[in-house]
Formats: sequence, C-alpha cells, structure tokens
Amino acid sequence: MAGRFSKPNAFASISVAVLTAAVVLGGPAEVWAQTGPGDGATAFDAIIVTARKRDELAQTVPISISAYDDVAVKRLNIETIQDLRFSAPSVYVAQSTFRTDTLNVTIRGQRNFEATGLQFDTASAVYVDGVYYARPVGLNGTLFDVDTVQVLKGPQGTLVGRNTTGGAILYETRRPGDTFGGNLTATIGSYGRHEAEGALNVPITDKLAVRAAASWSEVDGYIANNYLDSATGYANNTAAQGSRKIAGLFSLQWKPNDTLSVLLRANLSAFHSTGTAYADIGVFEGNVLAAANRPSICNIPGTCTPFTDLLGHAITPYYSDFNTRTVSTAPTAYNALINSVNRVKARGFWTTEQALTNYNVGHYQTYSGAVQKDFSSTLNAKLTTAYRTWDTSGIASSRGLPYATNIFIYGTPNYKSYQSELTLNGSSFGRKLDWTSGLFYFRENSPNDGDQLYLFLPSGNAPFAAAGRQITYTDFTRNGGENISYAAYAQGTYRLTDATRVTAGLRYTVDERYALLATQTVRTPSTAATTATVPNGVFDPASYTIYGINYAGQTRACALTNTGGVLLPLSACSVEINRTFRKPTWTLAIDHDLASGVLVYATARSGYRSGAINSGAINPAVVVARPEEVQDYEIGMKSDWNLAGMPVRFNISAYYTDYKNIQIQTSLPNVTIAVGPGGAPCTQAIYNANQCVGTSNDNVTLNARKARIEGAEWDLMIKPLKGLTLSTAGSYLDAIYTDYTFTPPAGYLLPTGATNLSDTPFPLPKWQASYGGSYTLPFKAVAGLTFDEVTLSARAYWQARNEADTRPYNPSQLTSDYTLVNLRLDIANIGGSRANFAAFMTNATNNRVCQPEPAGVLGSSPQGTFGVVGTSGVVQCLPLPPRMVGATLSYRF
Repeated sequence: MAGRFSKPNAFASISVAVLTAAVVLGGPAEVWAQTGPGDGATAFDAIIVTARKRDELAQTVPISISAYDDVAVKRLNIETIQDLRFSAPSVYVAQSTFRTDTLNVTIRGQRNFEATGLQFDTASAVYVDGVYYARPVGLNGTLFDVDTVQVLKGPQGTLVGRNTTGGAILYETRRPGDTFGGNLTATIGSYGRHEAEGALNVPITDKLAVRAAASWSEVDGYIANNYLDSATGYANNTAAQGSRKIAGLFSLQWKPNDTLSVLLRANLSAFHSTGTAYADIGVFEGNVLAAANRPSICNIPGTCTPFTDLLGHAITPYYSDFNTRTVSTAPTAYNALINSVNRVKARGFWTTEQALTNYNVGHYQTYSGAVQKDFSSTLNAKLTTAYRTWDTSGIASSRGLPYATNIFIYGTPNYKSYQSELTLNGSSFGRKLDWTSGLFYFRENSPNDGDQLYLFLPSGNAPFAAAGRQITYTDFTRNGGENISYAAYAQGTYRLTDATRVTAGLRYTVDERYALLATQTVRTPSTAATTATVPNGVFDPASYTIYGINYAGQTRACALTNTGGVLLPLSACSVEINRTFRKPTWTLAIDHDLASGVLVYATARSGYRSGAINSGAINPAVVVARPEEVQDYEIGMKSDWNLAGMPVRFNISAYYTDYKNIQIQTSLPNVTIAVGPGGAPCTQAIYNANQCVGTSNDNVTLNARKARIEGAEWDLMIKPLKGLTLSTAGSYLDAIYTDYTFTPPAGYLLPTGATNLSDTPFPLPKWQASYGGSYTLPFKAVAGLTFDEVTLSARAYWQARNEADTRPYNPSQLTSDYTLVNLRLDIANIGGSRANFAAFMTNATNNRVCQPEPAGVLGSSPQGTFGVVGTSGVVQCLPLPPRMVGATLSYRF
C-alpha cells in the first residue's frame, strides 16, 4: 500500500499533459486563431476579478480561478455558496452534518473541522465585499444582487492572508451606480418554495448614490418526519431541511471627484431552519458481543433491552427473546429502532422518524466602509474597515432516531469581529512593475461560546444512579475566546519582456489566541454516596429537570483537569490559555504569453493555517495545536481561441502540495493516575493488555506529521454553432496522509486498536466533473409573442465515490458515485416588457444521494458503532434534495 500512495509521478504525468497542451495550442497551426483578451475581444464572458487586490481579467491572472458573474450564477443555479461544488473544479462544499447554518468549504483537499467555535480556523477563507468571514457559521444564505463570485484555488497566503491553505472565495455584491433602476424577482417551486428579491439603485446627485436589495425565501423541508410514540400519542411531523431566510443589502457611495470614493455597506440577514435529519436505510450485524455475552445485535438500543429515553418515553425491545429472535408485538415496541428502520424503508428515501426537531436560528450583521483614493495615475490607496456580529442557537439530537438518548444544544450568543486593511497599489519603473503592499488587522471574540450536551447511555429500565447510567450534562457555556491577527504584505509583478512577467510576494502574520476553559458537568439522578465516587464532586439534593422530567439529586463537578490529569475542584474550574503564532508566507511565479491569447504560468507559494486552542478539551496540556503549513507548486495554461471558426476557451492546471502539521482532534487514554498490576506504571503494553486501573479517555488536540496532495483541474468551453455553447469542467484529486503518526503527550498513551491513517486517502471524492450545454433558439417570436431570446440549458454534475479509510467500517457504510442533472429554460424580455421568465428542474432524475460523514462514509447508530469493527448498527444517510421544479418571473427597470 505504501508504494501505491507515496509515488510523486501522478503530478509529473499531469504536468506533462499541461505542458503538452500548451505547446500544441501555442503552435503555428492554421486552424487556430486567437480571440482572447489579447486582441480586446472574446466570445466568452470577460469577468473582472480581484485576486491580486486590483481589477484584472480572470484570464490574465496566473492562478487557477473559477469566476462567475450574475448571469452565470443564475444559469448554473448557484443559489448559495454550497452550490459552487457543482460548477467549480476542486471545490467541495457540504453542510455540517449536525447543523444547517454551517458550511464546510474544501478546496483542493484542504477542509474545515466540524467545530464552529473560535478554536479551529478554516482552510479556505470566505470574503464578502472585502470582509473576512472567519467562521463557517451563516455561510448558507442566499446569493443575491451578485456582481461576481470568485473561487481562488491553492494557497493565497500572500495577499489574501492566513487560513487560505486550500484557497479563497470572494463574493462581491453590486455597488451603487449613477443610473436609476432596479429589478424584482419572484420564484415558486416544489416543497412550498416561495421567494422574492429585488434591488433599487437611486442616484441622489451626480456624486452620491444609494442602493438597496432584499431577499426573502421560505421552503418546506424535503425530509418528511413521521415520528409517533404510539404509547403516549406524542408525534413530530416537522419536515427536516426546511428554511426561512431574509436578508438585506444597503449601500451608499459618494464620489466627490474622480480621485476619491467612499463606500458604506450594511449586510443584514436572518436564518431559521428545521434542521438536519437522517434517513435510516438499513441494519448491519457484527460479531462483537454486547454486555452479558449477548449477541452483537443487542448493541442497537431498543433491540434487546428496554429503556426510558430523555423524553420519558418507554422503549420496549424489538426482540422479546433475542435467542430465538422473536419480534415483540408490544405497543411500546413501536419505536424500537429496528421497527423504525423497517417503516422508513417502506415509506421511501426522503423520510425519517426523528423524535426531536433540530431547529436552527441565526442573525447576522456586517457593517463596512471603504475609502479609495487615487494619488496619481500610478498610485492608489484603499482603506477598508468592518464590524461583524452574529448570534446562533439550535439543537442537534436524535439523528433520525425514534428516541432521544443525547441532546446537543449549541449557541453563540454574542460573536463580534473587527477588521481593518490598508492596501496600496502602484506602478513603478515606467509601469514595468505593478506592486501591492498593505497592512491587515483582525480581531474576534465570543464570550460564552460553548455548547451543552445531555447524554444518557440506555442500559437499564430507566436512568438511575449507577456508573454509566446517569444522565450527564456537560456545560461548555462558560467558555469563551478571543483571537487577534495582524500582518504586513507586499507583492510585485515585473514585466521582463512584453510577453513575460515574474511575480514575488511576502507576508508576515502574527496570530494571538486566547481561550477561557470553564467546562462543568452535572450528573443526575444522584445521591451523596454516588457523589463521593466523583473526584471533587459536590452533591446538591435539589432535583434536576430535563424536558419536564424531574430527577432526584445532582452531582456538580468541574470537567477540567490540571496539567497532571487530576480533575480540578469546582471552585477553581477555570483555565486561561494564551498562545502566539508567527509565520511568513511567500509567493514566486512566472507567467508568459506563449502565443496571442495563450497564457502559461508556474507558481510556487506557501500557506499557513493558524494554530488552534480546542476549548472542547479538558486538560490544558493538550488543548493547543500548532499551525498547519503547506508548500504548493502549480503550473497552468489559460487560452481563448477560434478552432476552425468555433470559439474555444480552454484552461488547465496541475498542482502538488506538501501538507505538514495536520491539526487533529482525537481521544487518547489518560494514564496520569493509572496503575498497572502491583501498582506498576501503566505502560503502553500493559494498557494494551487491558491491565491498567484508573484510566480515562480525554479529548486532545495534536498535529499529525504530513500529507501530500496532487491534482489537476480543467475548464473547456466551445461554441460549435451559433447559439450553442458546450462546456465541461472538472478536477482530479489524489490526497494521501503520508505520515499520520503522532507522539502521545506526557501522561497519555495510544488507544488500543487505533487505526493509523498513514498511507490512506483524504475522505473526499477523487474525481469531480460537470458537463453542460445551452442553446439559444433561432427565433424571437411565437404566436405573435416576441422576446429577445429563448435559451435551453442542461447541466450534469458527476462525483466519484468518496475515498476514505474504510477498514473499520461495515461495507454497507461505503459511499457511491452519483450524478445530478439540472434543466433550465430562460425567456428574455418578453414582449419588449423587460420581463424575463425561467423554469427549472434540479436533480431531474430524482437520484437518491447521501452526504457522507466527515470520515467519508455513511453514518451509523449508535455512534459507538461508527468505525468499530464487528459491531452492529443502523446505516444512516443525510439525504441531498430530491427532484425539485420551479419557475421565476423577473422584471428590470
């Protein structure tokens, strides 16, 4: 296996292909004629991007970019940032598997953690109107009033900054203009979809203009919930993945003269969701014995043992006699998990039986200002400052289950960030050198930035005061954090000749991170006797109430330890962590006009993701992860041509990335106070023999050693006939953990049977591809009704199965490749009225598609089954949307 994954020749092979394509396209063949930016004309969209802090045509920037204007955003059905995965090569964007307000953005294999607090930073940065959105929370709002959406591939550590080891997404909305006008759009569709949006641009004077845009949408959930407790009559029919969104964009631009402009913006939005839900799609049985030598199938709650869940609902076993596999017919067995699975499978793929609704609410506000001043024709300065605040709350529980044995409540009540950036753009040496320099400052804080977890392990008739059977409430809400980052950067592009340019850049970043850890626990029901078994536990005879149920007595304790692994007393349950990280990042590139309209380039650059403080860990000695580092090499070509009279655009790139100090979270056995036989120290060998007493499992933060990523991207468009455009885009990703090993910190050991991920692939699809075509009909009237044009378009997205280390998982948890097809009809300027109509269908073939877990496989219940060989469980799937149809009517004035 090591030989298979350690070879570097894939990058070499791709590089040869890229260079060969460049030579062939750049050669003197009569069938080729350039129609690209070099001649001032192109048959394709010429989109302006700001990847290098200045306005440039995307085809002239020597890095891989996917750029879309407002027309392309609508044509490709890019309604949220998540939809970019279906069009932009090397981009994989997925909703968090446990909350709908959070998107995990992956570019070129660099991905985010599921964590949503201040502890771990993103690998791909998102900027909206120049404002850095440091957290992945709230990124699933509707894209509207779009100017451009730009996806920059590969490390952007020089000009865009830290936390862009994978790339960056730059989303720009429209600015106020000097012409009165606007638009209105209404959409209706499947699952009760109703949307409206509009924009109004008003020039108050010839120097002052304002613009306002708003968006509102509601859609019912597409995962039907049929939960019912037949014993009590309690039901839950709230469909999952429903949402209500409202947003407004307000801007004012003042241009007192040709050299000065002031732009003020406010971006306000709210998001309400009925949350996620899993569909239970099958049961698998392993060979690991459950407690008391019962068969493995008894590991599934409600299969062999009765219990009462956190809602107070009694669950009678599915098997009344597990030895003979006799199925229970008791009414209270209705919600035993296997019964529920059978009903869900009978009803259909987009159904569930989930006891609790995973609601999600968020409010987001961003205020920004930008002052731009031209000091001369060769010197420009821009100062941008912004203030951003948001709050979210929600619940993630049940996972499609007909009972509640854990309830996860999350909330960020008061997030705030401040940022400011000064950028200078200039030209020197007779405009041979274009340079950019700047200063950047960012600060974010979030007090009470923590979650709550109610956990009950059902192994008895009801929760009662015995080890492992109490309800444990873990309270992270006292935790908080603050991060400060500042940097200086400079980059220049020098024209060696009219056709050749060299670029060099450097950035130096300082990150200061602070975290307050104050996690506490409550165990209930409890007595003074059970409290005495909890280190530093404090007994409280008062009852504890969960979902209206009172439990007698409670034990309160600190969940944190000192650096020696000993739990702190409740009175001293507070630890402060401070860390500072410093890192230079650089860029060196050369690009050359191989022929008129053919740009080839080679780039070497470094990237940096800030170190992290994991507020979910309990030992201050193991909460800090060092920064991640990447070293990236890319070659590519961008070209616009005519091939025998047919316009062609062909872009291709290949890259190789060294990835070091991979930030990970894992659970390790704490043996600080543990002993082996006869009081001997607990060594790895003694622990592996299960002879240590006094161990505990702790959440720790570490860095694995290294990985390598190599891949390629392509984008081809051609217009073979008048009105017909064909396109394909895609990517190949070969990402391998070459050395995932790490050394356990002092006081910790490696877990027994842990799987080393060395020489295994990243849990991502190796291939992604999209294919599309649009055809504008050659007539402009039907039955006396005129229009400017009628365009039919189709787009298919194909994704290979997720690569992952599948050794620990049951084969039924493996993912599959899939294809999604979208169809669209656009009619422009109907009857000369400036009204446009569109009809669309997404997932036209109604494919049943599952979103995998972060590990790259399908989920399973109970969670203890996930990734444990030989256990039994239920295969769970988070379904992507089914076929949906809709229509849009818009009007511009």
